Amino acid sequence: MAKCIAFSQSVTPAESVLVEREVIILGGGLAGISTAVNLLKHGIKATLVEQRPFLGGRAFSFRDRFSGEEIDNGQHVILGVCNEFLQLLSDLGTRNEIELGGSLDVPVAFKGKVTNLRANRFFGNAFALVRYSHLSISDRISVARLLVKLKLHLVDTNQSIDASAVSFAEWLSFQGQSQAAIERFWSLFILPVFNCHVDEVAAEDAIEFTRIALLGSARETAIGYPRTDLSSLIGTPASQFMRENGIEVKMGARVSSISKSKSGVFEVALSSGEKLRCRNVVSALNPKSIASVLPTSDKSLAAMKTALTSFEYSPIVAVHLWYEKPVMVERVLAFVDLGLQWVFNDSALRNTSNNSTQHIVISLSGADEWAMLTKTDVLHRITSSMRVAFPLANTVDIVNSTVVKTLDATIKIKPGSRRLRFLQNTDVSGFYFAGDWTDTGLPATMEGAVLSGKTVADLVVRRL
Repeated sequence: MAKCIAFSQSVTPAESVLVEREVIILGGGLAGISTAVNLLKHGIKATLVEQRPFLGGRAFSFRDRFSGEEIDNGQHVILGVCNEFLQLLSDLGTRNEIELGGSLDVPVAFKGKVTNLRANRFFGNAFALVRYSHLSISDRISVARLLVKLKLHLVDTNQSIDASAVSFAEWLSFQGQSQAAIERFWSLFILPVFNCHVDEVAAEDAIEFTRIALLGSARETAIGYPRTDLSSLIGTPASQFMRENGIEVKMGARVSSISKSKSGVFEVALSSGEKLRCRNVVSALNPKSIASVLPTSDKSLAAMKTALTSFEYSPIVAVHLWYEKPVMVERVLAFVDLGLQWVFNDSALRNTSNNSTQHIVISLSGADEWAMLTKTDVLHRITSSMRVAFPLANTVDIVNSTVVKTLDATIKIKPGSRRLRFLQNTDVSGFYFAGDWTDTGLPATMEGAVLSGKTVADLVVRRL
């Protein structure tokens, strides 16, 4: 088996205590955690390096100074089809903290009226369109026909219009979908999943997602919500899992550079001055971070460095509002209008509801416009929309508010971007990529991140 040696720059090599390792994982987000957990299943204890003092990556929570609550950096939603993510939670011992429904059930608001996209346990997901009154009957029939064609692969995605070269909105229009159907049905799922608007997302990727998620079984299209904060769901139990299983984790350790010797040994230099040497390195960092530390001296790594700078990113903005009294009855509500997108009654989802304050989270995906606004302007626009959407909000005071902007939340899955996404196995022997941005066949989601880590673990095991 390939081994790894670590030593500190503060001592001479003769004084160094040599520690043998097999794999170094750079990054303690979901992809890095998944890689470490899946390697352990094969009896391999990796060394994981994370620059922050906690694990979880972009899925984390922090304590709000005013309310004292642990709040998430952004609201996360899980689909029943996310088998790898749910398995990782089972491995970490937190699977029971996800409340997963039995089938698709989404209340949708438009022009002050709420109607449900609700599947039927006998007739399946197709039944969800039957009573979806935000669409005309002709639009409902048109959407249903296209869904059936996609499910049965009766649509030639390359006939007359190249699905890899156009947006999903363009492709849908070509398939006879009205603007109303695109805005009031298709966008409801595409925007939060891809973190891009339907006129940005590559058609081929949206088609693939539709087949995998929306056209699966009733259980696969069910939507789940965490009962606890993200750090308690992922980061904290992952840290405990690593400790209990003897996986070395270097917290607060930033990667300064990566190089490779002619003999095929990688050297990872950390900001602390420590250097790690190994023949197997897994980068679970985002493209910007890994590009910044790859060398230009090695031709193959230099080529990767250049390619990794080609991605575009899409932001997510989360708005947390605490009302003095409850203003929202529903647990979750999707909006077609008012710019609210998805509104979550966090107090109800976490079962902390009481007769006093109510914590509501508004999740804004594909938030390029929102990210450019000041937090004051974001709050003004959102609270104005909330007063229209929820009449009680006109008479109840907001006692606390927080705006969280994640500017590089995900890569944009635009037409032609699939060629930019790296496979987990690279052309450089012993060097691997894990992350939601890699080519997993999925959007840049938590499921994709976990799947990439599992794939990398399998690749590493074959090499060792």
